[in-house]
Amino acid sequence: MGWYDVFAHFYDPAIERVYRRSRSLAFAELGDVEGASIVDLACGTGQNFPLLVRLCGERGRIVGLDASTGMLGKAARRIARAGWKNVDLHLVDARALDRSSLSGPEAGFDVVTCTLGLSAIPEWEEVFAKAFARLRPGGRFLVMDVWSERRVPQSLYVELIARADLRRQVWRPLEDASEDFSMRFLPGSPHIHGGRLFVACGRRPVT
Repeated sequence: MGWYDVFAHFYDPAIERVYRRSRSLAFAELGDVEGASIVDLACGTGQNFPLLVRLCGERGRIVGLDASTGMLGKAARRIARAGWKNVDLHLVDARALDRSSLSGPEAGFDVVTCTLGLSAIPEWEEVFAKAFARLRPGGRFLVMDVWSERRVPQSLYVELIARADLRRQVWRPLEDASEDFSMRFLPGSPHIHGGRLFVACGRRPVT
């Protein structure tokens, strides 16, 4: 993950403003998660944390996971500046998520979120399955990402910078594994994002 350690130095100026509104629209799909335990997969510099802290409240808990020490360093500084006491960070290769020791509820986490991650994570389908398994029955999994059906010059630029593959239909495994699945496209231009922004959400079946 050496590139993402470098990317961390300019990730926030390059990304935060572009996706701020999209994150708000995406997390609205979670509904009421007051007091929830949340895993933020591929949390990067913690751009999701302000929204997630607001949603889960002081009784909730957020666990941010990333494989880049550079990204987590930025995330730790964000947490310190905000004074959040209920946000923890773990340096984890998502491909080893099933072998990682995460302190959390024995029955599983209430929510897993992954924004702009599955399009870039190697072996992403395996990673999704391992993250989905961390949910309690009835827990919710939310994905926000970019899909490029018709490629434009920005698609190639985003893929180069993010080391991503925007052709991946990363909502498909969630659609197959979950119940109450929903997916919708978000406002935005492929000439900015490299493809169509979307949010997908589903619940782990209870039985």
